[in-house]
Amino acid sequence: MATLKTIRKRITSVKNTQKITKAMKMVAAAKLRRAQSAVSAVRPYADGMKEILVSVSNRNREMEDRFFQSPPDRGLKAHLLVFTSNRGLCGGFNSNLLRKCETYLKGAQTKYDLFAVSVIGKKGRDFFKARRREVVEVYQEYAEKFPLEETQKLAQKWLDSFREGTTDEFYIAYNHFKSALSQEVRIVRLIPFDMGEASGQSPTKELVMKRGSGLASPSESEGGMGEASGQSPISIDFIYEPSQKELIDGLIPRFVAAELYRAHRESLASELGARMTAMENATNNAKEMIRFLTLQYNRVRQAAITKELMDIVNGAEAIK
Repeated sequence: MATLKTIRKRITSVKNTQKITKAMKMVAAAKLRRAQSAVSAVRPYADGMKEILVSVSNRNREMEDRFFQSPPDRGLKAHLLVFTSNRGLCGGFNSNLLRKCETYLKGAQTKYDLFAVSVIGKKGRDFFKARRREVVEVYQEYAEKFPLEETQKLAQKWLDSFREGTTDEFYIAYNHFKSALSQEVRIVRLIPFDMGEASGQSPTKELVMKRGSGLASPSESEGGMGEASGQSPISIDFIYEPSQKELIDGLIPRFVAAELYRAHRESLASELGARMTAMENATNNAKEMIRFLTLQYNRVRQAAITKELMDIVNGAEAIK
């Protein structure tokens, strides 16, 4: 049985650990509020950029840009960028993402001749290094801060590689932030852009015009007065300045940069939420352990006192 001194030292050690986990939880909670605000701010911009790109590309029926065309099924060279953290103590934030990426890479061997991997954060680097998978680039400094200017540089680098034919597809893998308790692992293809999977969003509504009667209201364009009068609606096109091709060429790098920036913000908020939850659980576990050790300490102490009293009573009886 453990001695009183051993139990007392263990209680002190657990209390010190509890102070650390509680402080880490409070720091993560404070940072999480700012990260949530950043995610809420960047989502409308990224979604709006995607809608504009879809809308403009849909109006150009003769467009043959490779960015919007799916590559063949075999013999491809792809690149995956994985968003992880530099530090641990954040529950399954890194492990869930990395396990899914490893499973995805193993399943993609039949389709791709080469699947290069880059990582953001130390945890991703260490994970793939332990499995002897080559990592092309490690962006350790971007785990906590990924400025928009850097995302634009990386986006342009990817697009240059894509247009030169060095890489056929580019993917990103990150944790999508739902709440402090819930994150969803996502693996998304950025290049070429998948027109059928515009982030699960409904296609952009087109403005329509009734012949000879100006702009129609949304209700009319969906089969109201236009159908009743027998007049067929037509889609409105725009006059572009500069040309439509130049507009799309300018939108594409901005879209890729916005998606990279959004993925980083989502990942950072998910990391902080996972860390806050993990530290809260650790603090509660430490509290429970302190209660158990205190009870054990009192039992050992009571047993020692009882033993001493019995020794005193036995000695008094022996004197008689």
